[in-house]
Amino acid sequence: MSAVRYAPWMRRLHWAIAWFIVFALVLIEIKGWFPRGSTARTAVKWGHMQFGIAVLLLMVPRLLVRLCEAAPPITPEPAHWQALLARLVHLALYLLAFAVPLLGVSMMFVAGKPWTLLGLPLPVLATPNPDLAHAIEGIHETAGNVLMWLAIAHVAAALFHHFVQRDDTLLRMLPGKRNRFR
Repeated sequence: MSAVRYAPWMRRLHWAIAWFIVFALVLIEIKGWFPRGSTARTAVKWGHMQFGIAVLLLMVPRLLVRLCEAAPPITPEPAHWQALLARLVHLALYLLAFAVPLLGVSMMFVAGKPWTLLGLPLPVLATPNPDLAHAIEGIHETAGNVLMWLAIAHVAAALFHHFVQRDDTLLRMLPGKRNRFR
């Protein structure tokens, strides 16, 4: 089976975004381990926001690269229903990778609390709206959970394709110059 791979920039962006999403999710999940108001809890929340914003910033070039370059074909070609399901999952992942960080940014803006990106202060609403911020936070958390489970399903599907169907789905996106997992 020959693996025609995604362009190097697409692979790099894919893996950077994937890892940043993992880091953001892990950080927000461990936030509860630390007491409210503690330095550790504040640092964990700050890290979560930095990775979230990084995902948002990297999704812009990722989308542009994806729109300019066609996905390489899968060999052997999957069943029609699998290809359709893959397109739907990818669309949902793209939408959520934009929506979750945008909801987080919106929540911080509306909350009126000072926050930064790598030490640079970011804007806040002059008159905070805690009720709206709380509502956005709930949507952000729910969308983040959906993103997490969809990403887990995405990984499981890639592994299924590689080890059960024995096609080159996973090989097309692996990092590096050559495929080590043939």
